[in-house]
Amino acid sequence: MVDDPMIQLDGEKKAGKVEKRKLLEKDIENAVCKYARDRYKMKAEKFTSPGRRAVPDRLFSVKKKHGGMVFFCEFKAPGKKATEKQLRDHEERRKMGFRVFVVDDIRRGKQIVDEMALIAAEM
Repeated sequence: MVDDPMIQLDGEKKAGKVEKRKLLEKDIENAVCKYARDRYKMKAEKFTSPGRRAVPDRLFSVKKKHGGMVFFCEFKAPGKKATEKQLRDHEERRKMGFRVFVVDDIRRGKQIVDEMALIAAEM
């Protein structure tokens, strides 16, 4: 997976050239979740709430020295923003003491995972 907003598609060739397509939300989400699992053994679970829309896409669980912590990520395609309803949900969660991030870039998503792992290691 690359950090470029265009992603190379394996095996799709046209006139000898590999086709590229725009990076999708799911590409960013998959790359960041894989990084969190592989590098830090975090759980990166799809977060859904029946009967409630606008909840963050993923719930990340991180082991601390004593116990654990969670943070949430809302994934978006490059340049896309969270909706007003999503932003209200994020603000409610932040007021409760949780960390919530909107991620539209693989590199930034990995930085957030690194930062959360560092915070957990220090707690």
